[in-house]
Amino acid sequence: MKRLFLIFALVLLVAGATIGAMKWFGLGPFQKPEMAVEMAEKRIEAPEALFVDMEPLLVNVVQGGAIATTIQLEVKIETSGNQNIIKIKRMLPQYKDAFLKDLHAFVPRMISELGRIDLPTLKQRLQLVADRVAGEKGVVQGVLIQSLLDTPQQ
Repeated sequence: MKRLFLIFALVLLVAGATIGAMKWFGLGPFQKPEMAVEMAEKRIEAPEALFVDMEPLLVNVVQGGAIATTIQLEVKIETSGNQNIIKIKRMLPQYKDAFLKDLHAFVPRMISELGRIDLPTLKQRLQLVADRVAGEKGVVQGVLIQSLLDTPQQ
């Protein structure tokens, strides 16, 4: 009987020491979820978003053989990393040319179908054109339309 009691006390002592150590070091079920989130945040750091300014884009919308409206867009190209900025700045004339060609074809169709300019659709379209000009995914992360000025002709 004494032996059984001694073995039981020894098992309780080892179990208590194990649980105490796990709690002290934050292991197993005693691990704090904040620590796991903080460690994940430290490892994955999103690069800073950098913007490249472009000259304003002027698009004349021709309908019925006459200029119906003139649209002025101020656009910024979003990227990350200095290497991507250098690539974009070197290719800025190609971006502007591609944007203007696409806008001259796309904006009149949008206005005739919707009766207005839909900014989210226009932003997606410019993003597709920018990806096509860049030649690879990830160089241009976004196209920001800062302002849109629609001037109808009288």
